Amino acid sequence: MPKTPRKPKAAKEAEKKARTVPTPVFLRNVCRAAALLILAGISSPVSQLSLSPVYGSIPSSLYHQRAITGTALLAFMAKGTLKRYFPSNISDYIAIIAYWIPVIQFFLFQYSSEMGPEYGPPITELVTYLPLLFLSVYSAGELLESIDLSRLHLTIAEMAPAVGSYVTVTTISKLFTSILPQYIGTHLTFTRLGLQMGMGSALAFVSPSRLILLAVPAIIHTMRANPHYTSERGAQLANSTLQTQNFTLLDRQESLTGYISVLEGQDSGFRVLRCDHSLLGGEWLVTTERAAQGQVVPEPIFSVFAMLEAVRLMEIGDDSLKIETKPDSQKSALVIGLGIGTAPNSLISHNINTTIVELDPVVHHFATKYFDLSKNHTAVIDDAVFYVEEKSRSNPGSFDYIIHDVFTGGAEPVMLFTVEFFEGLKKLLTEDGVVAINYAGDLSLPSTLLILSTVHAIFPACRLFRDNLPSRTSQPSEPDFINMVVFCAKNDLGKGGDAIYFREPTEDDFRGSLAKRAHLMPQAKLEIDFNYEVDKENVLKRGETAELEAHQNKGAVSHWRIMRTVLPDAVWEMW
Repeated sequence: MPKTPRKPKAAKEAEKKARTVPTPVFLRNVCRAAALLILAGISSPVSQLSLSPVYGSIPSSLYHQRAITGTALLAFMAKGTLKRYFPSNISDYIAIIAYWIPVIQFFLFQYSSEMGPEYGPPITELVTYLPLLFLSVYSAGELLESIDLSRLHLTIAEMAPAVGSYVTVTTISKLFTSILPQYIGTHLTFTRLGLQMGMGSALAFVSPSRLILLAVPAIIHTMRANPHYTSERGAQLANSTLQTQNFTLLDRQESLTGYISVLEGQDSGFRVLRCDHSLLGGEWLVTTERAAQGQVVPEPIFSVFAMLEAVRLMEIGDDSLKIETKPDSQKSALVIGLGIGTAPNSLISHNINTTIVELDPVVHHFATKYFDLSKNHTAVIDDAVFYVEEKSRSNPGSFDYIIHDVFTGGAEPVMLFTVEFFEGLKKLLTEDGVVAINYAGDLSLPSTLLILSTVHAIFPACRLFRDNLPSRTSQPSEPDFINMVVFCAKNDLGKGGDAIYFREPTEDDFRGSLAKRAHLMPQAKLEIDFNYEVDKENVLKRGETAELEAHQNKGAVSHWRIMRTVLPDAVWEMW
């Protein structure tokens, strides 16, 4: 067999030179590809933020990461085929898509009740963020073809651009997700629509083209007709829609824990504090009709907030073992999670030295401005995990009462329900100290057992009460999403839950409140057998929270449906 003649060295050099892209063009292509991938990564948490007021943060994220993986993979697998159909300037259309995303979301949000929390977020992203991601990854792949990888193994050379692009998008997405809460709401640029418009502008800069004129109608709609845009006109547009539902938007601001707003219902006569697709609290206002019925002070809309104050009624031991306690005026209390301030206000009214730990400064500001939170307290605007860890070391035994109430966004912050966190709370209690823990969850889910087991592992003396009786029509297999309060003592005197009882409240305890008269004293019919629910071998530890987070997905969906019965669909959609 004759040997294939070798190419002359000069021919090889000429062929290599023909394949080589000039250095300026090469650098420009790589930089453009990197910019497209980085902006696609940043757009990922921005998309999630935009969905969270309508669907909640957990339902919005259920399929998000899998959608990113599938979209990026499809963009590279179909690149060869699509090249025959896509125009050479396909990257010029990415900025146009970015500008139209807020418009598309505005119209799709109005169908959120029909799509529900399972299908609404993926359908919305399917026609908004995912096309942007697809074209960004596709265009980046086209630009990266200028890189000469011929010296690498053929498989590695083919896979390197795809893997590199996916890693870039996901890494930037995670990085920006962790950084963004520090800045959200601090400027118009760092709002949900501000970030979306910013992505459009940045992409237009990366791929400048006259085609951007196609985005002008979208820009006008966002700035002039979208009630979600942070401006005085946007607030007026939101109120024009809300007033058809007999609601008024009093104030709103985007912040590190979510979209925070204060709403007032004219017909129902109540005011609520909202965070994304959840209510942090609310109160029935003193209207003329209610005043005639005997209401003299604003009343909490949820009975659980009156129940939490029962921590003051807790007593430990019986007549022979009872621990003598000092008057409330000589006691200190720690409240973790503020809401509208119902529980801390009650503690303060009894001259208890009260410290409030709240992560979100906007929540504290709105509670003070719109719900008359007393200024006679110590405010700690910080992460409760850090505060409890430091305080339990430097000043153990600081508090007689602790109220733990941190539900938000359809789920609890898991780090505030670990063994380590509860150990810190126990150290902060005086020897006769007591704690009330509000947990919102589904009694049919293992996550509830996990939380209760963790509490009992640290506090052996506890009693558990739900906030209302189960529905007579509910079936055992149906969700039972409720608020429950766990009352625990630091020391059980060797008697476990039998060491805890509640003294009879007095008129001074009620302070003229009808809600307290009805719900302050824990009722026997609402008590749950706490010991029956406990598995001390199954507890939540720091760094091992994946199981609870997985169970919270189901609970968040149930919570979404409950919230849609509390306020009309349009109120949630017009955030």
